Amino acid sequence: MIPIILLYLLRFGVCQSYDVEYVVNIDSQIECCDDESKEFVDTSGVTVGRYNETIAYMHGDIKFLKGVGPDTMVEITLHKEVSGKYELVYSHEICDLCAEMEKGPDSDYYGYMKYFGIPDCCPFEAGDYPVKEFIIDTDDLPLNSDTVGRYQAYITLYKNPDKDCKKNKEFMVCLNLKLIIEMDE
Repeated sequence: MIPIILLYLLRFGVCQSYDVEYVVNIDSQIECCDDESKEFVDTSGVTVGRYNETIAYMHGDIKFLKGVGPDTMVEITLHKEVSGKYELVYSHEICDLCAEMEKGPDSDYYGYMKYFGIPDCCPFEAGDYPVKEFIIDTDDLPLNSDTVGRYQAYITLYKNPDKDCKKNKEFMVCLNLKLIIEMDE
């Protein structure tokens, strides 16, 4: 007779498959990076809720105190915590936000803009824009054991009359969001 402990080890130890899934969670409210940004946008109406232990979502209203003009550029950066410090792991620029918004559903960012209530046309005026239960889409993310960790995402808007990402950028607003990638076993 095979000891029960050996059967247990065979069933749950040696023979167990290790199909691990990863989740990305929102780990903070969206916040302004500095006092200057607070003059441009009010994020106090946006909160983070939870569907369950593993899925968090953002909802509420983000209030733009100033309009976003046709000469706006967006810079998105992602920093990962490594040994207690945050290191840049990703950077992307949208040199002409209005041109990107006018693409509508053909824009790579259309799905995200819908969650944030951003209109399809640009420029857009100051006002309240609803955040509609935003959950981070993980379909295009490289989620694996190497990406597990804490992150800070920054979204910075610049006035950029030349629509050239390399020059003549004038700071408008910076928003910060903390994220975490973890295993969901």
